Amino acid sequence: MRNFSIYPGTSDSATRGRTSLLMLLVMLLFVSSCGPTTETVVVGERARAIENGDDEETIESEEEIRVLKAGEVNRIQSFDPLFALNTATKRTIMLTYEGLVRFDENDEIVPAAAARWEVSDDSLTYTFELRDDLYFHDDQSFAQGRGRRVNSNDVVRLFERMASRDVPPNAAEMFLDVIAGFEAYYLEQREIYFEHDREIREIDGIEAVDNNTIAFHLLETDQDFLARLASPYAVLYPFEPFRFREEGLHRRPVGTGPFQHESTIGDSLHIFLRNDSYHKTNEQGQQLPRVHRLELLNITNETRLFTHFSRERLNMIMDLGPESVKTLLGSTNQLQEQMNDLYRLEVLDNPDPIILQYNAENRFGLGRADAAAVIRHVDQDILQSSLGYPSLEITYQETEFTQSNIGRTFQRFGVDQPYQLSFAYNQDVMPRILSESIYETIDSNLQVELMQRRVFSRDIMLYLDYLQTHFPGREPDQHPREILRIETDRYMIFDQSTNGVRTNSLGWWINLNHANVLEDAPL
Repeated sequence: MRNFSIYPGTSDSATRGRTSLLMLLVMLLFVSSCGPTTETVVVGERARAIENGDDEETIESEEEIRVLKAGEVNRIQSFDPLFALNTATKRTIMLTYEGLVRFDENDEIVPAAAARWEVSDDSLTYTFELRDDLYFHDDQSFAQGRGRRVNSNDVVRLFERMASRDVPPNAAEMFLDVIAGFEAYYLEQREIYFEHDREIREIDGIEAVDNNTIAFHLLETDQDFLARLASPYAVLYPFEPFRFREEGLHRRPVGTGPFQHESTIGDSLHIFLRNDSYHKTNEQGQQLPRVHRLELLNITNETRLFTHFSRERLNMIMDLGPESVKTLLGSTNQLQEQMNDLYRLEVLDNPDPIILQYNAENRFGLGRADAAAVIRHVDQDILQSSLGYPSLEITYQETEFTQSNIGRTFQRFGVDQPYQLSFAYNQDVMPRILSESIYETIDSNLQVELMQRRVFSRDIMLYLDYLQTHFPGREPDQHPREILRIETDRYMIFDQSTNGVRTNSLGWWINLNHANVLEDAPL
């Protein structure tokens, strides 16, 4: 085998006896969820001395506990990686989990759960060696609540779970045509309902060589295979939570990533603590996060979320909604001048455009040109004034339509007809507001019903959703049913005390390991 890429793992021994210290920190920090962004609490040598019963007045070593408070406007739907159906959920998944490999801030593939890997001479077999210091987060589903060491069978089981009919198909679809035997296993799991009728018991192309080594056998060479493994859909998790609690990982994630879930308050405030068993600094720059506690506030009303930020209850918002952009930005795609002393804006390319697609299987017998005729009045000026995004771009896909196409839509959805044109959208903030804007531009003589729905039934004629891409450096492909594409930048906003947040060209990728909250930042 030729050596494709080798990255040695760290030799630092992770301290496993941390449960008491963790409980102490949680008790001390719990009251801080809406307070200042920096607090001084004893940790390190002082905390260990207190735990051992020493007089804390004699302890000289103190470390400041730093709390990062972030906001997400789009709904975090689940902590289960296979249910990461929007960008906000994917970002949260990548804080608590990691795959065999990951992207770095330069879009390069670097090690994560795997210490090293090799690729065969024909590029059809990838063999990964797991880190020897890799443990799952502590969780009550484990014996004594202590996270166990990760093994190669965990990798096998997560790919088998991708094929289950109980989870969305998004993850499996990334690997169906890539890994040997995966499509056959997937189809049998999805289409044969009685387990005793199934004949395929394993995925031929995934081999647990030993407890610490996993091999993938591909159907053909795939230059994107490592990028697929770096996706949020391919992160590692244990299977004990599915046996221990009915909701599995939906409400409490258990991974190996830099932050571990501590609690959820209500249904909107998620508390994470630094995973002190995470890889120490090595050649690839992996290190313990600089902040000790992450508070993630998920409010889908963007006005309320920004109010929390403006009142200094948040350090950052990961993805500003349209109303906030309209308020804060001038025509030059920058913060308005009077805001510069208060906030810091980061403008990022957004690789995930929003597309309007028609339903080729609609029960009205309308085709692509008929659907294009419905939105003939939608133009950039209308949406620009509605949304206020300086970076907004609209692209119509090449679709010719005639007067007869327009006539057919009125025959189906005119004011005197019994049918309404159903226009559905993804529940995220941006698709919702875009849908409302497009809805207002459609001819008033058509009966149109606007609805929030993910199921693309035959009754739905038009559907607005993200076209999510997986690989950096690629222009998003045109969807076969796409008739309109809407692209705009992504906007992150910070207070003046927060720095070190890293991003790359992927909309879901964020690294908070280097994030810092400065006590003496300018007001």
